[in-house]
Amino acid sequence: MFEVLGTKILAGVVSLSMLLFSSFKGNDPLISSISTAKTGSYLYLKANLENAFENDFPSIFASGSKIPVHYDLVVHQGSRTVASHRITNTVKFDPTTGIYELKQGNKSPVFTESPEEVKRTLAAFEYSLAYQSAWNKINVKLEAHLPKVHFQQLNKELDLMVLWKYKKPSVKTLIDIRKVF
Repeated sequence: MFEVLGTKILAGVVSLSMLLFSSFKGNDPLISSISTAKTGSYLYLKANLENAFENDFPSIFASGSKIPVHYDLVVHQGSRTVASHRITNTVKFDPTTGIYELKQGNKSPVFTESPEEVKRTLAAFEYSLAYQSAWNKINVKLEAHLPKVHFQQLNKELDLMVLWKYKKPSVKTLIDIRKVF
């Protein structure tokens, strides 16, 4: 049992070490257009981060470190900022069980063995915004970025934005609340 555990942990450290000390390909992420729906006094916003978690990310996810993806949402009505929120999706891999713990914003954690589900969950932006009908039209900006993460196994910090070639994907849109169903 301890041999299997040691092998899983060592494999994660080796793959992360290879990533940190070799060249990497990087990604060209972008955010899809924001889709909207509303019920009562809430406006539901959804978007997807595309082309963001390919190439080197499986090694990063398998490191065992908590990997966050930040989404910054800013909503303007005219020249006034009416909402500003940071929503964070995270993943943490347990090398002893082979299971990823996923957290999307403030929702309860979900557990999976699927790297594809990890990518889908981290890439999904969902937010419900309490709005006022007097706003009529709002300008929405959504931007994603990655932080610096300390990798305990290597005692090294890595700015994960290098994996996005230091580009913060963003999208801006004008939403006429009166026309959203």
